[in-house]
Formats: sequence, structure tokens, C-alpha cells
Amino acid sequence: MKKQTRSEARDAAFTQVFQMSLHADDMDVIMEELLEARPECEANLGYIRMIIDGVSEREEELTALISAHLKKGWSVSRISKVSQAVLKLAVFEMKYVEDVPAKVAINEAVELAKRYGDENDPTFVNGVLGSIYKELS
Repeated sequence: MKKQTRSEARDAAFTQVFQMSLHADDMDVIMEELLEARPECEANLGYIRMIIDGVSEREEELTALISAHLKKGWSVSRISKVSQAVLKLAVFEMKYVEDVPAKVAINEAVELAKRYGDENDPTFVNGVLGSIYKELS
């Protein structure tokens, strides 16, 4: 089995953060399903679990930070579920994962938005994260 890259692990973590936003299922069940579908995730389970748990535990804080960087009149509830999950994952990495440089977190988030979102999501995600990056730097 080929070794999973950090990008692939992040992709897997994203799918789980997205799952959580749709239904607050039992995380153990969600993780079992992930490993069945993507056995290569086993090697990065620590990282994936840290992202899922971290986003889950800090959801209110992450949502508030994202909300503060939206255009006037916009709310997080107006953003697609894909963009919400991508933004939460990226902001969590930018703030709490020391071995992921903020610019890498942003770049990876834009790639996830391209893969899973609609045509406007990558630009939107990049703009919001760029604004948050300026605040955090």
C-alpha cells in the first residue's frame, strides 16, 4: 500500500469534518467508515483525528473568526457546507497545527474547494483565509 501524503490525509479529514456538519453521527462510526473506504488513512489517523476533534471542539471559535472576515451582510449560514468545512479545517490548521505553515493551509484549502466545491468556492475560500491570515500574522 502506498504511503498517504499529508494532502491526502487532509482531504480525508475534510470529508469527515464535512460529514460532521451534515449529521453529528458517532465519530467512531464515521472513522470506521473512513478506514473502510480509504484504508491508507490508517497511517495518518493521528493527524486526521486531531483535525476532526480540534474542529469539533473549537467549532464556535472557528465559526466566529470566519464570520468576522465575511463581507458585510454575509453570515456563515449563507456559505456552502463545503466552504464551511474547508474554512474550519484551514483556520484550525493555521491557528493550532504548528507543523503546517499558514500558507500551506490556505493553498490546501483552495485545492479542497476546487475538488469539492463549486466554481466560486476556491476564490471565496482564498479571500476569507487571506484576510484571516493577515489578522493572525
